[in-house]
Amino acid sequence: MILESFPAGPWQTNCYVVAPSRGSECLIVDPGMHASSGVRDAVDRHGLRPIAVLVTHGLIDHMWSVFPVASVYGIPAVIHPTDRPLLSNPAAAMSRETAAALPTMLGRGEVFAEPDEVREVVDAMEISLAGLAVTVRHA
Repeated sequence: MILESFPAGPWQTNCYVVAPSRGSECLIVDPGMHASSGVRDAVDRHGLRPIAVLVTHGLIDHMWSVFPVASVYGIPAVIHPTDRPLLSNPAAAMSRETAAALPTMLGRGEVFAEPDEVREVVDAMEISLAGLAVTVRHA
């Protein structure tokens, strides 16, 4: 099994690339700020094929790079329906002060948007992604 983790961006949010073996499909979990290059490095190093981006929760530090990662690999985002609106409007879960600072944090060309495909998951749902069994626990 491959379980590669790296801290993404200034918040140092743990992003994971998970796969059953080298050269297999993989799952990308919580691609935070500036996680795209770390994801690409892990995918290339292990010869993986990303099939989904799993977002454990919709706070910006865990989903900053969902749109670019999903778009580059042409894969869906997997998220709870309560958090889905945050993909395109992360400021909805922030204080006024933090939301006001968001435009200064964005780099050139960065956007928050839903990927082309979004799959919603709910509590107690059991799904299989990249050959891995995942049970959703909504908290």
